[in-house]
Amino acid sequence: MDRRWHRVGKGEGDAGISCSHGLKGGRIQCTVKSIHVYLFENSINEGNVYMLENLSVALNSGKYKPTMHEFRMFFKRETRVTLVEDSSIPLYGFSFVPFIEILNETKDDRRLVDVLGVVTGKGNLIEFKKEGKPCNYVVIELENIEGGLKLRCTLWEDYAFMFLKHLEDHPSESYVVVLQFAKMKNFKGSVGVSNTTYNSKLFINANIPEIEDFQMSLSDHASLTLEEEFLERGVYKSIADLKEVTQNSIFVTIGTVKDIESEYNWCYRACKKCSLGLKLDGSMFYCKKCVTHYSTFVTRYSIQLRVVDETDSASFILFDKEASNFLKIPAYELRTSYIAKGGDKNRHPEEIDFFKDKKFLFKVQVKIQDMESIVPYVISISRLCFEDNIIASFEKKYQIEEVALIQDNSELLSQFTESSDLLKDNLSVSCDNGVDTPSPLLPTGKTALNMDSSVIKVLDVDLAEYCGNASFDTPSKCKGEMHSEQTIVRVAVHGDEQSAKKLRKVIKEEKN
Repeated sequence: MDRRWHRVGKGEGDAGISCSHGLKGGRIQCTVKSIHVYLFENSINEGNVYMLENLSVALNSGKYKPTMHEFRMFFKRETRVTLVEDSSIPLYGFSFVPFIEILNETKDDRRLVDVLGVVTGKGNLIEFKKEGKPCNYVVIELENIEGGLKLRCTLWEDYAFMFLKHLEDHPSESYVVVLQFAKMKNFKGSVGVSNTTYNSKLFINANIPEIEDFQMSLSDHASLTLEEEFLERGVYKSIADLKEVTQNSIFVTIGTVKDIESEYNWCYRACKKCSLGLKLDGSMFYCKKCVTHYSTFVTRYSIQLRVVDETDSASFILFDKEASNFLKIPAYELRTSYIAKGGDKNRHPEEIDFFKDKKFLFKVQVKIQDMESIVPYVISISRLCFEDNIIASFEKKYQIEEVALIQDNSELLSQFTESSDLLKDNLSVSCDNGVDTPSPLLPTGKTALNMDSSVIKVLDVDLAEYCGNASFDTPSKCKGEMHSEQTIVRVAVHGDEQSAKKLRKVIKEEKN
């Protein structure tokens, strides 16, 4: 069940339910009459899947129909409701209507529609009285991707307040909106949409696939100059602030690439149609998005960068378009050249190191995956700027000062790994669309160490050097888990700088 609402009028109420049914995700309306509401109101909830038995069926007539199904269903006293597990039925069952179809609609009271678009304009909150009762609304403008069509959307009462509060609480460069069960209305010769009183549902930058895919498409269709992107339109957040974001958002930030996270692959096998990562299936490659097997693939970049600023550090994922633009070589050419030179598959080509120690402006998408995990987000780069004059203007605008980052004693640079077990447990396949991206697995020092109020100093120790005299031949055999000769291990020290110096001395003595 993707939507439940309760309508009250003239002394009686009907509970409305929109049900998605069948593998193809069709939608049909069910209604519980007021005399039966008490029997079912506690046994049906949004987001669950139910098997319904013994219903009555009637033609789906009337105005503002929430579905265009030929029939609608009614609960009876004898109706049986059974909760079932079935992941094949979509959670929301959206049925998006193209803007061109809405704009050309001649009978605006025929049905309710679902719309999806990015907010390109917003009016002020309008307050007035109707029949002595206060009324409120705000008008926003939505734009689709294909064709650049724009649609007027009016949000009334609670929907208007919800939208305005979201803008206040969650500043972002863009806001993608879904209005489900919207009412079409012809106003001064132009058809727009608005919410209904009872059954509309509003999503703003929500963590749902439809909005996430649209946000990625926005990046692909971006035509702004670098100055417009970073100096005029972008909403700036430091890396520390990015890590506090609780919902999918797009921001701009600045930072220096201090390392390439070699434990992740620098490229991947991509679907030539949708760019999603392919999975090897026998002698073929399978794309779960296209639901198709292919005999060939396209090599695309997926580089994980460790980026630092004066506030914190984080793992950023850089995909094919921006990586190719900076490196001036396509991923497939670099891979072919690297293999021809006998390159180690567990390392990356030296060309990838061109990113290291360089300062960039980043337009990033913060995608929330699991708020219960240690690192609940993935930060992917949608645009990169390495022009010195724009970087200087950005620093001046936001009064960002150059901060020296000392590797010997920097908590920011120690955020690489808590253990390689954590890496193994959380690694996932990446893709150029950001649909399946490798998780930034590494917890921040302040939250992961969790050592009360003691002063914590963090040292970066070169494990290859420290373990050089151990009983194994190479660092890669240390505990059977390390993957690189330059693996960084984090050592936490309680106390002051003197304690840190003592630890360095001990390490040096043990090395000798």
